[in-house]
Amino acid sequence: MLASIIHGSQLRYPGADEFYSPAECFPEYPFDHIAIRPNPVYAAVRACFAQAGLDKQSFGTPTWNPLGAFIRPGDKVFILCNFVYHRRPGESAEAFRGKCTHASVLRAVIDYVHLAAGPTGKISFGNAPLQSCIWEKVLKDAGVPALLAFYENRPVSVSARDLRLSIRHRGQLGQIVQSKDVADDAGIRVSLNEYSLLDELCSDRDKVRFRVSDYDPDRTDGFHAWRKHQYIINSEILSSQVVFSVPKLKTHEKVGITTGLKGYVGGVGHKDCLAHHRFGPPRLNGDEYPDNGRFQVLLSEFHDFVYRRRYPAFLARVLEILDKNSRRFARIVLRRTQSGAWGGNDTAWRMVVDLAHIMYYADIRGILCAAPQRRHIMLVDGIVGGEGDGPLSPSPVESRALFFSDNIAYGDSVAARLMGYDPASIPMLRYALHDGQLVDAPLAGEGECFLNGKAVRFAEIRPILGRPFVPPRGWRSRLT
Repeated sequence: MLASIIHGSQLRYPGADEFYSPAECFPEYPFDHIAIRPNPVYAAVRACFAQAGLDKQSFGTPTWNPLGAFIRPGDKVFILCNFVYHRRPGESAEAFRGKCTHASVLRAVIDYVHLAAGPTGKISFGNAPLQSCIWEKVLKDAGVPALLAFYENRPVSVSARDLRLSIRHRGQLGQIVQSKDVADDAGIRVSLNEYSLLDELCSDRDKVRFRVSDYDPDRTDGFHAWRKHQYIINSEILSSQVVFSVPKLKTHEKVGITTGLKGYVGGVGHKDCLAHHRFGPPRLNGDEYPDNGRFQVLLSEFHDFVYRRRYPAFLARVLEILDKNSRRFARIVLRRTQSGAWGGNDTAWRMVVDLAHIMYYADIRGILCAAPQRRHIMLVDGIVGGEGDGPLSPSPVESRALFFSDNIAYGDSVAARLMGYDPASIPMLRYALHDGQLVDAPLAGEGECFLNGKAVRFAEIRPILGRPFVPPRGWRSRLT
C-alpha cells in the first residue's frame, strides 16, 4: 500500500496541438511522436510510477513496465475519470480544469496501460456524468479529441465511454430538450440489501425517504427500502479486469472530498439509484438540511411533486422552473443548505462505501463474491485542484500535484492530508480505512509515502497549497 506524490511549480497542462506526447523519447515509450515543446505532465506521471518503485529492476530500459504488477497482457482496463459536467456559460477554462480530469493526464496513463495490457488489451475511459451533461462537449472541454486523434492510426484499442443509461439534456430555462435511454442490458443490477450501510438507517417500521435531487423519488424508493438496496452498475465496469481511477483533487459538498472512492459513482448507469440524502431535516429522520424551519420541508415536498412528472409536458416545464428558482432563492438569498450539501449528511458517504464494496467484489453478473473480482489503482489529477463548493462549482487552485496509489482508500486519505484535512473528520474515509475487509485498506499511516524523491511518513504530509483547501460551505465546521 503506497502513495507516490510529485509536486512542483513546473506542473502545468500542455497544449493539445502535440497530442500531449512526451517531449523526451523515454526508453520504454512505444510510439514515434515526440512533442517539440515541454510536457511536464507526461514526465510527472512517469516519475510517479518510478518513485513508487514499480518494476524497479527494469527502470531506464525499453522493457520497463511499471503497471505490469496490476495489469496483465490482454486485460480489459477501464480508466474511470471525472467528467462531471461540461463547461457552462461564463465558466472560465481554469474553473473547468478544477473540476474535470485533463486529457494530458489521461494520455500518459493510457500509454503506460498499453505497455502492460499489450496489443490484445482493451482500454476505455470515461464515467457517468450528470444526466444533463452534454458528453461531446465535456470531452472537447477536457481536451479529449486530440488524445483520440493520436490513437486513431496506431495499434491501440482506446475508446471514450459515456456510462449513463439515461440522459436528459436541458435548455437554458431548465426544460428537457433532449432525452435518451440506453438499453437496460448495459446495466447490471447489484443487490446489497441488508449488507448495505444504508440499511442501518432503516427499519421495518419507519419508512425512510432516500432522495437524489432532480430524479423521480418513486424510482429511488424502488431501489432503497428496509433490507432492499440495489444499484445499477454499467457493465463496462464489471466486465473489466482492472479499474484505473483518475479523479480530480477537489472538495465535495456532500461527502467532504471527491477523489477515488467518491469517483466510483461514475460507474453507476442510473443515477436515481444513488441515495444522496434522506428527505427533510433530522427531526423527520432526514439529513437533507439541518433542523431550521418548515419552509425548506415545503420546498422538499414540492420538489418531490415536480419530479414525479404526473402531468403534461408543458406544465412540467413551468413547475421545474418554479422549483429551480425557489431552491436557488433558499440557497443564495436565505443561505439555507440544500440537497444534503452539509457535514450532517449521513447518507451519501454510506452510498459511496456501498459502491466501493460493489466495485471490488461484484462479478460480471452482479453477484457479490468473497474475493475481489478486479484490481484497482489510482492516479489523482491535482495539477489544478478544486476548493469550496465542489464538485460542480469549485474554485480552481493551482495545486500543481499528481500522485499515484495502489490502494483507493489509502490514496484518498493521502488526498485529504494534501488538502489539509484530517481523514478521520470525513466519515467516508474513516469507515473505509477502519474496515480492511471492505476495500482492503488498513488504518491510515501504515503505508509508504514518497514525495519528490523522498520517503515521508503519512503524518508528515502537509497541505499542498501551504494552507487547507477551502471547504464546502456546509463543511466548514467539520473539516479540520
